[in-house]
Amino acid sequence: MATQLALPKKLIALEEHSALASLGAGESIPFYAHAHATFPAAAAKLFDLGAGRLRDMDAGGITLQVLSCTAGVGVGNPAGCRGANDELAAAVRASPSRLAAFAVLPMAFPDAAAAELERAVTQLGCVGALVDARLPDGAHYDAPAYWPLFAAAERLGAPLYLHPAPPSPGEVAARYAGNYLPRVAAGLASGGWAWHADAGLGFLKLCAAGVFDAYPRLKVVLGHNGEMVPAMLDRAARTLRKFGDASHPRRGLREVWDENVWVTTSGMYTVEAFDMLLRATKAERIMFATDYPYDDMREAREFVQALARSGLLTQEELEDFAWRNAERLLGIVA
Repeated sequence: MATQLALPKKLIALEEHSALASLGAGESIPFYAHAHATFPAAAAKLFDLGAGRLRDMDAGGITLQVLSCTAGVGVGNPAGCRGANDELAAAVRASPSRLAAFAVLPMAFPDAAAAELERAVTQLGCVGALVDARLPDGAHYDAPAYWPLFAAAERLGAPLYLHPAPPSPGEVAARYAGNYLPRVAAGLASGGWAWHADAGLGFLKLCAAGVFDAYPRLKVVLGHNGEMVPAMLDRAARTLRKFGDASHPRRGLREVWDENVWVTTSGMYTVEAFDMLLRATKAERIMFATDYPYDDMREAREFVQALARSGLLTQEELEDFAWRNAERLLGIVA
């Protein structure tokens, strides 16, 4: 029988969504419309960066949240991203012991995204950026136009968190609709399957394009237990080696995974899934997250309690997972 570990001293949560007035609100924004229809209780909490959020954090035992802008918003709006990051910084200043922030970047404009990352980190105190893993047209970030952003992130030591992007209505209808409710199709097109696979593909494209060869100290974070990559890591690594350009060899996928990637457990609350992740990923690269407000922080806390009973981690590793890995990566103290 596994030994019951003490619960960790602190919990830092890294994928904690918000909505910012500078980027608009309501049904005119596609993802907000989706959120209101699918997660009505959660949607109301997105705009609360103050007392209500702090109460939920207390109920879930969360020491510190790293705020980010919810997915599907801001990608084509440089001015809105600047305003949103100012809002995030103001929220952090109001609750500095409880909140930190990832910047939102206008990824449709790579040069503007690089400039805003620089401003957000050096002037506003953001600890990195959380961005959609692709553009609305489906393009990922392996094109040379994005390399100045990666150069800035490496130079600043600022992690880039690649978060799944919401599918378009056309994608949902064409690829995921079937002999079931439209709501089920929307689920399969998002958190039930597709957007995890797409975010993982975006990361693999960066590897194949040589981004981590050009920027060997670039730090990338993947949520949701690694966006399916851990389950496919060995096969994907072999395939990239087999089909790669022998005249321009790249760093191996396993090397990149071990040296450049961190993973959070956002929305993934089973010991069995964590066991699989741990078999493919170094313990010092795995961090806690809750996916608030789309998931309940109390459920995430119960997952930590289950991990403490599971025997998968030592006490030191449990503390690392819960808060110490995040402090090391982000340079924060909860």
